[in-house]
Order: sequence, then structure tokens, then C-alpha cells
Amino acid sequence: MRNHVLTVLVFFCVSTKAQLPFKKSNEISPVLSKVIHDYPNSFSSIKGELLEDDPQFSNYACLLSIPGISEPGIITQYGEEKERAYSWRNLLLETGYFEEAKKRFKQFYTEASKTITVIHGMEIKLVADYAEPSEDKKFNSIRFTLQTIEDTVKDVTVELTMQYEMSGWKIALSVYHMDDMQKGLAGTDTDN
Repeated sequence: MRNHVLTVLVFFCVSTKAQLPFKKSNEISPVLSKVIHDYPNSFSSIKGELLEDDPQFSNYACLLSIPGISEPGIITQYGEEKERAYSWRNLLLETGYFEEAKKRFKQFYTEASKTITVIHGMEIKLVADYAEPSEDKKFNSIRFTLQTIEDTVKDVTVELTMQYEMSGWKIALSVYHMDDMQKGLAGTDTDN
């Protein structure tokens, strides 16, 4: 009788556990952590082959890839040698359906917000409040700040964007220094 009760109990536990939803793994945090960690080195450890060379910017393939994301990341170098600025961007999703994009935007936010990296022995976390995307807004953005006193990355921004273009909704994740981006983009301004 005791063996029978034990067998039923084990069967119940196994079947109950089988019905629980599987916890999704965080595919973004490990890659994002490495990207932030390499930011002070101008992404030199993760910068791959030159993809596009223009007088005002150069695009390089990123050696890191986010599992489950078909598009590889791009590292962009702006400006002259003395005042170079760098950014990293990875397209995460492209879809024609707002509800799918909205759901994945929340998932990507959750994964990114769990990112922790260490530079010079200091733990760095990402901080941002979630902002629900609206179909009426063609551009939705969440900017994470890095919670740290580490000078080399204290003003670095991690940005999750969701925008509508002619082909549908695109979600991307970027790492950049706001001042550097403004300097780099100032050099690419053209009069239209």
C-alpha cells in the first residue's frame, strides 16, 4: 500500500510539473553584457569584418550573435580618428503585426533589464521603467541607464526601440554614448 501511495505521489508530481509553463531562457542578457563590457575598448574584442566604409562612418559585423535572432549586430564607427564614436545595434524583430511586436517588446525589455556586467570589478545593472507601446505612436523607445560609478560607461545608454516602417514593426536594441552619437551624427547631417 505504501509503495502504491508513493508511486501515485511521484506520478502526480511529474505530471503537475509537466503542465507548468517552461521558463524561457534569457538570450539577450549574455550578449548585451559582453557588448557593454567591451564599450570602453571601442568594441575592439567583438568587432568583425568591415561591411561598409563611408567617409563619415564605417559599419562592422559584430562577432557576437543573439541566439534565435537572425540578424547579426552592427558596430558603427563615426568621426575622425581623434574623436571617434562607436555604437552597437541589433535588429531583434521585424513583423507586420502590432500585437506580436508589442508582446515581444515587453519580452525584450524584461530580458534586457536583467543584464548585469562587471567592469573593473564593479557590477553594472540596467535601469529603466517599462513604457507600453502604442499603435498610434510610430516610434516607441525605452532608454536604460547604467547604474554604476564606473567612468568609462556611466553615460552609456542602452535603448530598446519599436518603430513602424513601410514593411512593418521593427524592434532594435542599441548601445551608445549620447554625446558621442550627437557628435557623430552632426558630421553626417545633410541639407535636404
